[in-house]
Parts: sequence; C-alpha cells; structure tokens
Amino acid sequence: MVDLLTRKSWSSLFPRKPSASFSGGIQQRTAEWVQRYNTYVLDTNYFVKDPQALWLAPSDNSRFDIAEIKPPDFVDKDPAVLSIGPFNDDNYIAVYTSHQKPGEKNFAPSDPHHSSYDFTIGGKNAISFTLVNAEDGGDSDYHDTVVGVAVNYTYK
Repeated sequence: MVDLLTRKSWSSLFPRKPSASFSGGIQQRTAEWVQRYNTYVLDTNYFVKDPQALWLAPSDNSRFDIAEIKPPDFVDKDPAVLSIGPFNDDNYIAVYTSHQKPGEKNFAPSDPHHSSYDFTIGGKNAISFTLVNAEDGGDSDYHDTVVGVAVNYTYK
C-alpha cells in the first residue's frame, strides 16, 4: 500500500460514475531541475488501484509525458493525456510531485499547492478542475511543476 496521505501530495475524492483526465496541455516543467510526478487511483481505504502513471518532463519548459504506466497494457492515445473512469465505486485520485537536483541519484518530494474550481450546468456538477503547482525548493515560486486534473461529471 502506498500511503499518499503521509507524503507531500494532493488527493481528492473521485466519486463513482464520473471520468477524469490528467492533461498534458497544461502540465509543464519550468524549473532547472528534473521534475516528475505520479498519478494514482486509490480505493476508499487508500489502496492503490490501476492505472498508475509516472510522468516526466525531460528538459526546462517542456511538457510532461507519461514515461511509464501500470498496467503496461493500459493504452492511452496521447502520452500527454491520461483519461480514467468511470468506476462503479468511489475512489480517490492523487498526484505526487518530486524533483531531482543535479548530482543527486534520487528524487525528493516537492511541495504542492493546489486550487480547485467547480463548474455546474443546471445546478448540477459538470466539471471540477484542479491545478496543482509544486515547488522544488529552488526559488519558492510554486510553478516548477504544474499539473491539471479535470473531473467530468456529465455522463449518459
């Protein structure tokens, strides 16, 4: 079990039926140091479920692409977008951000901040959007890693 609540991460309830996407169009690295983040789906007991993805931005000002995904046969059309759901049960979605300083072997946790926006149609939830901004400790600007997560509540 990965206990994301004890690590520096962002997580949110992901109710049954909606779908969610992590979009590469808004995910960007603006730092000198190597940045990455992991996305997880967790059940209501915080056990990790599939799919899990590792995202990497190889150079300064590059977008994040999926570097590895579990299970390996989970196929998405675009390496910069991961769409998940809908699920039959409530879950959580989580984003864990980290960075690697020059000369270091391991990645260290970054400090995430987030802002969320909810949009309704006809008084019902339509889309929730969360922007996760992470700081790696180099300058306190909170834009070293920028990740967008959209939850779409509309379904037939």
